[in-house]
Formats: sequence, C-alpha cells, structure tokens
Amino acid sequence: MKRYSLILVLFLLTVVEVHAQQGPNLYSLPSPYERYTHYLATARVSAGVPIGAFAEGYIDKVSAQNYSLSLEWVLRNNLSIGGEVGQNYFQQRLPRQTYQMGDQEISAVQTRTLTQYPFLGFVNYHFARSGAMFRPYVQVSAGASLVDYTLYWGNLSDQQQKFAFSYGLGAGSKILFKRDGSFGADLRVKYNHTPLNYDYVTNGVSAINASVGLFYRWW
Repeated sequence: MKRYSLILVLFLLTVVEVHAQQGPNLYSLPSPYERYTHYLATARVSAGVPIGAFAEGYIDKVSAQNYSLSLEWVLRNNLSIGGEVGQNYFQQRLPRQTYQMGDQEISAVQTRTLTQYPFLGFVNYHFARSGAMFRPYVQVSAGASLVDYTLYWGNLSDQQQKFAFSYGLGAGSKILFKRDGSFGADLRVKYNHTPLNYDYVTNGVSAINASVGLFYRWW
C-alpha cells in the first residue's frame, strides 16, 4: 500500500511540474509597452539656426527661444503618429544705418523679428523595438504655421501675419532612463521650412532646429 501511495505522489508531483513548465512565465513576458500600443508626451526646448535665403536676406542669428509640446500614439510595429505645437522665435538687431524709403532717406536702428506658431502632424519610424533603451527614429511632419513678420524701424514697425503651409524632416533618438520605465529623453535634429514671400523674406523661412526633450509614456 505504501508503495502505491509513493508512486501516486510521484505521479502527481510530475504532473504539477510539467504543468508549471508549460504555463506562462510572468517574469519572461515582454513589457506592456511592447505588447500594447501606448501614448507618449514630450516637452522640448530647441536652438534654431536660420539657413538659406532666410539667413542671407533677413536673420542669420541663432535663436534659443524655441519650444514645443507633442503627443504621439506609439503602435506595436515601428511606427508612431502624433501632433506637435510650439513657438519658434528669431530676432536680429542691426546697427543704425541709412535706408531709402521711397523718395526719402531715413536713419534708423532696424530690429528684425519673425515668430512662428507651428501646428504639425508627424509620423516617426523607429529602428528599434518599443522596449529598447535607445530607440533611434526618423520623422516626417507637415501642417500649418501662423507666421508673424515684424520689422521695427526704431519705434515704428511693419507687420505681416498669415497662415502658411509648413513641413519638416528630422532624425533623433528616444533614450529611456530606466528599462520599461515611463520617463526618458528625446534628442532630435530637424529641418523646417515654411514658404513665405514678403519684404526681406523672399524664399521662405528655413531653419535647422536641435532640440532636447523630456518624455513621459503610459499605456
């Protein structure tokens, strides 16, 4: 009787062990950020470098007064889609000069400014999975910008405001502070262009923006 009881106990233990091995191992499951779509919000500050005709004809001074906020939906594949809003501000003051204004010559200190408020949609393609500590990506964006062109002649000003089409191409990387964590940094370099033809700006507003961002993700 004891022998049969021992055999039964060994059989039950074997069945339990096999079942445990075949069951899901919770500690080896991928992160929820890999198994499900999730959301990611990013706050950025950036430095903008005017380039092209914009730098040659109007403002060539680097601006550090740029910032943006974005929200994106991160898919289970390598794509994410989202939207971004912000402000880009450029300013340059020239020494006092004499300018020809119609039939008159005036002497003035000229201050050149241009402010953009972009409203852009974007698509990111990532080169690593959602759970990677480093996740490089490329970005394509398009939308509209409210452009404020204001040129000051001393205390007088010439202002033009309009909505214009805007687009951009960028590359960057998301860096998690902790594996499977919620916080991380986003480093990005991006080319932006807004067609505009007014006064000193004859071939649009072009700039390269280098930004540092902090993101939070959740699912």
